[in-house]
Amino acid sequence: MTRLFANIRGIRLKIFGIGVIRTIQTAATISLMLCLSAGCASGPKIIVPESVIGRWRGIESGALLEFTETGIFVVETKDGVTLLGRCMFNATRVTLRYQLGAAICPEEPGQYTLEIEGANMRTADPSDSCFDRRVMMAQAWQREAK
Repeated sequence: MTRLFANIRGIRLKIFGIGVIRTIQTAATISLMLCLSAGCASGPKIIVPESVIGRWRGIESGALLEFTETGIFVVETKDGVTLLGRCMFNATRVTLRYQLGAAICPEEPGQYTLEIEGANMRTADPSDSCFDRRVMMAQAWQREAK
C-alpha cells in the first residue's frame, strides 16, 4: 500500500512538473509576443513626437495620413486604398514601412525629414525607393481637426 501511495505521489509530481513547464512555456511565449508587438526594452522604442500624432490631409491628393502614438501609421487614398505600416522616429527624421502584404512596397523602408509649422507639414530629404510613397509624401499636408 505504501508503494502504491509513493507511485501515486510520483505521478502527481510528474503531472505537476509538466504543468509547471507548460505554464512557463506559455508565459515565455506571451512575453515574447508582447515584446515583439510593443517593442522590447533592449531594442529601439517607437516614439512618435506629439507634434506629428494625428490626422493629416494631403493638399494635392486628398489622401489621409494618420500617425498614432504607438508607431502605427495609416494611409487612406481618395481611391479607397488603405495602407497600414509602422513608423520610427529619430528626431525629425521618420522611417516609414508598409506592412507585409501591402498593395505597394511591402516591408520596403522609406525615410523622410518632417518639417512641421503650425497645422502644416512638409517632407524633405527623401530616401525612398518606393515611387508611389515618395510621390504621396512629397505633397504638403494639413492637420485635420480632432
